Amino acid sequence: MACLPLMLPAQIFINNEDINQKPDLQYIELIIDLRLFTRGEVSAVIDYGQVIRPGTLRQHRVKDKLGNDRLFGSEIDIFNFLFKNGWIHETTYAVGQEGCIYHIFRRKSFLPVAGE
Repeated sequence: MACLPLMLPAQIFINNEDINQKPDLQYIELIIDLRLFTRGEVSAVIDYGQVIRPGTLRQHRVKDKLGNDRLFGSEIDIFNFLFKNGWIHETTYAVGQEGCIYHIFRRKSFLPVAGE
């Protein structure tokens, strides 16, 4: 029997909820607001199916355990953070001129090796 890598519990807090603890959640959308990059503020907004009303994107940013915005060094830093927390990038798209880029991630899954 092949050994699977040990997966440590990971945490991604959005609206005071650890989305990694939602077992039915398989896809999330990372929203990158390019306007924040010019101010040196790189934060990640995650849509996991919750209601996001116009003008409330800031409330859906990734937070640390203390409830503060988790800041990232770059967009790739966010990708690496999500990968370490069990998410794989699927696709990227942009809509119009609104200044946002959207990335779809899916939850990693470990499939049994054939014949085991």
